[in-house]
Amino acid sequence: MTASTLPDQGPLVSVIVACYNSARFLRPAIESVLQQTYRNLELILVDDCSTDDTVAIIEGYARDDARVRLIRRETRGGRPAVTKNTGLEHVRGRYLCFLDHDDYYHLDKLATQVKLLEANPDCVAAFHEVQLVDEGGAPLNCYLERFVSEAAAHQTLLEPDVYRCDENFFAFQVVHYAAIHTISVMIAVDRVPRDCLYFDTRYQVCDDNDLWVRLGLEGRMIYVDRILSFYRQHGTNITRNQVKVQEDMLIYMTQAFERVQPRMGQADQNALKARIAHYYSDLGWLYRRRRERAKSVGAYLKAWQWSSAGAHLVHAAKACFAPRAS
Repeated sequence: MTASTLPDQGPLVSVIVACYNSARFLRPAIESVLQQTYRNLELILVDDCSTDDTVAIIEGYARDDARVRLIRRETRGGRPAVTKNTGLEHVRGRYLCFLDHDDYYHLDKLATQVKLLEANPDCVAAFHEVQLVDEGGAPLNCYLERFVSEAAAHQTLLEPDVYRCDENFFAFQVVHYAAIHTISVMIAVDRVPRDCLYFDTRYQVCDDNDLWVRLGLEGRMIYVDRILSFYRQHGTNITRNQVKVQEDMLIYMTQAFERVQPRMGQADQNALKARIAHYYSDLGWLYRRRRERAKSVGAYLKAWQWSSAGAHLVHAAKACFAPRAS
């Protein structure tokens, strides 16, 4: 049985879309779900107090297709993690996916992933390659171009273009920052603890990376080396403050280290410590540019604590007396 010939009455798949002033690109996103070759799905669109035509667009689709459900937040959450968590309260499916309002799916995405997860009941999730496109949909590069070769030691080929990740894949994710794209993932809801599905709302970024590591600790994943989703790059994507990104990365990586250290080999532990030290050093430089002397010194000292490299102490000393980088 091929992916495109799966029966209409297979297990229910829930797709959550977080929306805020999403009118510009929302229709293609919705239609990419409703036109899936896999038909047994619910599309949960969560509106975070939009001020444009987002709600009207969703209501139009909901009138025509009973699979579409609109959830309206009463107060502004302000970040996608909050909005997606609201959607999780309404999920009824055995399998769960996420889609950003400005991105879209390949028509066989759901069918492909359901088929693989049904055939591999010990796997908790499946993910795939993502094509980056411009505003008009013209292809750019791919998201995980070197993933198969880089993660070869942690994968077993199941069938052409389909790999089973081993029980230590989570360590590879953390050490090498193998960022699984949110729109590529399908989660088997009944194979993981319910609280493992929720995003950590402290993050502006990295909330998804944190979730994938937690899932990796619960069980194995499947990787499909095919383009089954499309990520649109455009001028209104989330603007990311460099300092906030760096701070979030360090929260994520230090927490990940605590979670995975007992199951990591010494070489992976050392590699992750070096990566954390590097991020602290970069953060020290960013603080220094902003004339935040105490924070800069503190970040460089943290870098030294993680790596014991004397260069970080030199940078800390310089930050004390020359708070702004040249």
